[in-house]
Amino acid sequence: MLFGIESTGSNLPINSNVQLMKKIILIAIFLLYHFMVFSQDQGKNIYSGGMLILQPGYVFAENNHQQIRDSNFGLGGLLRFYMFKYLTAGIFGGSQKTSYPSTNAQTSSISIGYGGPMVGVSKKTGKFRYTAAIFAGPGTIRNLHVENQAGNVLTEAYYYKESSLVWSPMLSVDFALTKRLNVTLQGVCLVAEFNEKPFYNPVLQLGVLFNR
Repeated sequence: MLFGIESTGSNLPINSNVQLMKKIILIAIFLLYHFMVFSQDQGKNIYSGGMLILQPGYVFAENNHQQIRDSNFGLGGLLRFYMFKYLTAGIFGGSQKTSYPSTNAQTSSISIGYGGPMVGVSKKTGKFRYTAAIFAGPGTIRNLHVENQAGNVLTEAYYYKESSLVWSPMLSVDFALTKRLNVTLQGVCLVAEFNEKPFYNPVLQLGVLFNR
């Protein structure tokens, strides 16, 4: 039998502004795209976008029961617009999930989902493109902490869910396989707040981007 305490914490200002932020992001993308069509030199990329399909990482977090230190994996997506000579802006998002052991169980998990705008600088040299940027947006952290279990039966478990602002520096290198297709290697460190304590999740991301 599953029993315990379900604790749901949230940052109310973030929750109330999520829909507004989504609208602002969509409007910004629309304006950026049309601005870029008129401002970009011929022969240069207008945008790159695609999936981040392999995302190994490591989480540093803490709940009311223990510290959480373990590896995790996830998926994500990235869209960059290129403006002027070096400016880039777009959207970035994804999720990471961690399974970790507690004292008397092996089935606890913690996950983070996030998404929002990013802005930075980007330079293309030959087949390579180098980008340094920063991301900030709303996110949600979910934690199922299993304190005790008997076989497949959870006898003491706690569920936590919190909304938080998530931000991260972003460093990436793209390599052009063809004129329209890149592979990208990106490093980020997701920073948030969980259980009134810092949450850190450095991640190495490998993906495929399509260019125009």
